[in-house]
Amino acid sequence: MFRRTNLKEKIACGAVYCRDMRVNAREEARVISITDDDQGIPHVRFEKTLICSSKKDPQGIRLLALDAFAKDFHVA
Repeated sequence: MFRRTNLKEKIACGAVYCRDMRVNAREEARVISITDDDQGIPHVRFEKTLICSSKKDPQGIRLLALDAFAKDFHVA
């Protein structure tokens, strides 16, 4: 319970996070909102962009559990 509260404080709306890929690319995630689902599990709604060879390719809006988002993405 305390861990989720701390993650909510660390991940901010409007902030940009990134994830390095195994190939020569990385993903950027701009956080739109953080909300709880019907079971009380916090989820991050974000806009994902794939960056490869200095080319940006928008991937659309995604939704991921807060714990999974924090595990995969780090501050850009």
